[in-house]
Amino acid sequence: MIDRILTTVSEVLRMEVSVNTTQKNCVKWDSLMHINIIIALEDAFDMSFEPDEIARMTSIANMQQIIQNKKNHV
Repeated sequence: MIDRILTTVSEVLRMEVSVNTTQKNCVKWDSLMHINIIIALEDAFDMSFEPDEIARMTSIANMQQIIQNKKNHV
């Protein structure tokens, strides 16, 4: 799963990202890119995110946790 997240976010931002990438340490990750990342992740994982989940998805680690939690509750 983490590989798919890293690939998806890398494709949207058009740069390499790592598990340590966050919205705060990535210059390209602004509010518009955040929405693009969320849309791409929704497509990649065939799920939709609630507004509170979207607000918390400010790092690769948080994305992994939220996606894993959603998969476990399906």
